[in-house]
Amino acid sequence: MKNYLKYSLFVVIASMLGLAFNSCDDWTDPESLDLKNPTLEDSNPQLYADYLKNLRDYKAGEHNAIFVSFDNPKTIPMKQAERLTALPDSVDFICLNNPDNLNSVTQEEMVKVENDKGTRVLYVIDYNGFEADWQAMEKANPKLTEEDALQYLGGQIDAALALCDKYSYHGIVVDYTGRSLVSLTEPALALYNARQQNLFDRVMAWRETHKGKTLVLYSNIQYLVPENMDMLEEYDYLVIKSASSTNADDLSVKTYLAVQAGKDAVLGVEGGINPVPTDRFLACVQLPQADDKDKIIGYWNTLTGDNEKTIAALGAAQWVTQESPDFSRKGLFVMNVHNDYYNRTYGYVRDIIRIMNPNK
Repeated sequence: MKNYLKYSLFVVIASMLGLAFNSCDDWTDPESLDLKNPTLEDSNPQLYADYLKNLRDYKAGEHNAIFVSFDNPKTIPMKQAERLTALPDSVDFICLNNPDNLNSVTQEEMVKVENDKGTRVLYVIDYNGFEADWQAMEKANPKLTEEDALQYLGGQIDAALALCDKYSYHGIVVDYTGRSLVSLTEPALALYNARQQNLFDRVMAWRETHKGKTLVLYSNIQYLVPENMDMLEEYDYLVIKSASSTNADDLSVKTYLAVQAGKDAVLGVEGGINPVPTDRFLACVQLPQADDKDKIIGYWNTLTGDNEKTIAALGAAQWVTQESPDFSRKGLFVMNVHNDYYNRTYGYVRDIIRIMNPNK
């Protein structure tokens, strides 16, 4: 009888806590317990509404922007780490790595984070991936021509651009690496130029009909042909390819290279104005990986006061707060932010926000 009473009491307590005995195959899984703790939204709706308004006002005002790329799941999110709503509120832009075939939950959360928090959801157009796919096709079928290449690449670009309207994204990030122009022969340069214009002519045509959308270029600007530099004014942000940089000086060097490329493009042109805008640069960083014991990815070679490698994201955030005479530092692009969820629930990202915008 005593054992029965003990069991009954346990069942009552468990019911009050909202535990379901048959909800999980593995009782050690922390995601299996759906404990409903009161939130600010539940306990004080007006205070939460005021907080959201202040948050949206902050994002609409002048501050250092934070972009994050996010490896959104193709299936319904099952963990908090897969949810857009779990990201820190002060993140300005979330860039989805898997922009097509969005599941219903992700689509709902895209609307929620934008309406509630003013967080804008973009997606990445990976032109480098299109080129890699074409090279594989060309290797399998050597009879393919450059005309075939332009047609294939153009079709991929158009399909990627069309996703903005399909899913009501707030804008796009164009990921284009390119290559150095110095070593290209005339025929190779002509081919390179044609492919580059095939991309950017389509992006600019999209821009004409999407003036209210956010447009970001993630590229080595010095690898653009001069004919394509005039378009840069149409981009809201220019992200330098600094994910593999190992110190703050390299961030500055890469930015100066971008600015100098514009100067070189108008060299000898009377009254020529640098076509590279200098008021919208972002640095780009990776986050540490849990299995990277040698601390290569997401670290700089510079050392902290504790003789430890500098976390690249934190070092870059400090770089953003500094001033330079020739260009403005407008924020940071953090790659694959989902890797940071298990670090004190986006610990590095929260530290970045505090460094770049200490009043928030």
